[in-house]
Amino acid sequence: MKNILLVSMLLVLNSFVWAQERSDVLTKQRSLQKLWDFKGSKAGEMFDVKHYELDLIVNPAVYGISGTVTTTFEMKSAGSTVTFDLLSNMIVDSIKFDNQLVSFTHLANEISITLPVTLNANDLSSVAISYHGEPQISGFGAFEQTTHSGSPVIWTLSEPYGAYTWWPCKQTLIDKADSVDIKVNTLVGNKVASNGILISTENTEMGIAYHWKHKHPIATYLIAIAVTNYQELLTEVPVEGQSPIQIVDYFYPENSSAWIANQQNVVNAMTAFNNLFITYPYADEKYGHAQFGWGGGMEHQTMSFMYNNSEMLVVHELAHQWFGDYITCGSWADIWINEGFATYCEGLYLEYTYGASSFKTWRTTEISDVTSQLYGSVYCVDTTNVSSIFNGRLSYAKGGQVLHMLRRQIGDEAFFQGMINYLNDPALANGFAKTQDYKAHMEAAADTTLTEFFNDWIYGQGYPKYQITWQGDEETAWVRINQTQSHASVSFFEMKIPVKFSNATRDTIVWFHNTQNAELLNANIGFRATQAAFDPNKEITTKNSTIAQGQLVTINENLSSFISVYPNPTSNGTIHVVSEKEIKAIDVFAAVGNKVLSISRPELKSELKLSSGIYVVNVELINGSSETVKVVVR
Repeated sequence: MKNILLVSMLLVLNSFVWAQERSDVLTKQRSLQKLWDFKGSKAGEMFDVKHYELDLIVNPAVYGISGTVTTTFEMKSAGSTVTFDLLSNMIVDSIKFDNQLVSFTHLANEISITLPVTLNANDLSSVAISYHGEPQISGFGAFEQTTHSGSPVIWTLSEPYGAYTWWPCKQTLIDKADSVDIKVNTLVGNKVASNGILISTENTEMGIAYHWKHKHPIATYLIAIAVTNYQELLTEVPVEGQSPIQIVDYFYPENSSAWIANQQNVVNAMTAFNNLFITYPYADEKYGHAQFGWGGGMEHQTMSFMYNNSEMLVVHELAHQWFGDYITCGSWADIWINEGFATYCEGLYLEYTYGASSFKTWRTTEISDVTSQLYGSVYCVDTTNVSSIFNGRLSYAKGGQVLHMLRRQIGDEAFFQGMINYLNDPALANGFAKTQDYKAHMEAAADTTLTEFFNDWIYGQGYPKYQITWQGDEETAWVRINQTQSHASVSFFEMKIPVKFSNATRDTIVWFHNTQNAELLNANIGFRATQAAFDPNKEITTKNSTIAQGQLVTINENLSSFISVYPNPTSNGTIHVVSEKEIKAIDVFAAVGNKVLSISRPELKSELKLSSGIYVVNVELINGSSETVKVVVR
């Protein structure tokens, strides 16, 4: 969904400061009633929605709604009963099938309709449900009536479970309507904002009717209306090789100056995402904004509802058109593939538009948010609570930082190709996806397994803390990496971590692949380092990590009174390891850090055959002690 509260950005001395509060939705917005206990739509078992036509009557000065919703559907199996979702306080006036009145019951938030005939599997049919009532508050206030500068306004915001509070539908995350027509009859002086393109406006007995049509698949919760005395602004975003994308903004007249002044924000953001991913999925229709009074934004398909059009709020909601609308999370437990993605797109936009420094500043703020508490998984385990689903620290900030760390683990080429492949997957595009669907695409793009990474960072809780000791010589840098975890759900975060080595004239960043605790790794950096810094660019989600210089290896032949490694250096490729005490293991690491040889329970005297290069030989004794030596093979 949304950037939970208004996101503002101040550009001061080329650095960005944000007031981003996404976490405490309930106290920031209103004291909400407990979320309706919505267990899932029975309609999902019966039919696939092909088309919705909402023909509604709305007076923004009066809290309530009436109208007729006609649903065209295809039966999944034979039957003479179909069920729709509608909150029980709403009044169903009549239901027609094939233009004939039919009987129904409306109990426990479900409308059960008895058809006069038995429909077969794959039969295409429709029912028209006429209804009226005053929707009850649900989630973020799925149907809201208030005023702005004395003018009345009504808007809807159905995510996650609110659609059935104001219109009869199939509320689900397994089925998208192929298309939708939305007709709203209201008073003269008002405009209606909705999905798709505006087909017509016409005078009516009540005043004026707006007809919007959206020809793309759409999830139920993304269908929306907003009605008030809007002012309208039209803009275009050029797209190389095709027609420009039409931008249609509806905003309160009293905010016209600020809105018009900020309109370049959507042009910049649309251009960035068209270049980073695929072209805006609904380019044949439009993108737009409709101002509303909720303190943030909601990514209704092709027309986001917005508190204002400030830069980062525009960026976040626009990103959802790809991640959340075009591909929608297949369960609320997987909400991070909506919200974490849109959050990371904020960072990608800053990198694309303003450069690495602004991107780093943004990451620093996000990491601070994530690590403000020691626990919590990106995967949402409590989907009965709005604040759990839309937890700003986890679903948003941590989800976004997980994507950044994944990018650093597999590299830019694989990361962005995986993102594009994900968007282009015909099984997911215009449909639903879960975490495992995304994981599969990133694994294919990177040609590696990411199970460990996803288990640690998506399903596990907390973050790692590093205690690193480093040493340098004429051309090699050594590190011993110790890690603790902020939460016991993850035994070890296996990943690449960056260390910057430098002296007065040179510096380099080495990414060490840390696979176990107390691991000794090395890299040939080509100079003697005098300083080292852990994660200088804020690439890793961690807190209170440290790095300090210390003695890790020695070139002496005799390491102790009971272990010898010789000759060192050697010119014939043979190294001898001799110990007076029983050896548990000998591990040999190349200068680039990878393990090249491992011997378990060797003899007290072992012979190692090595090609030319610099190595680290680690001898671990049965008694738990160990000795490490750097060896040179010429």
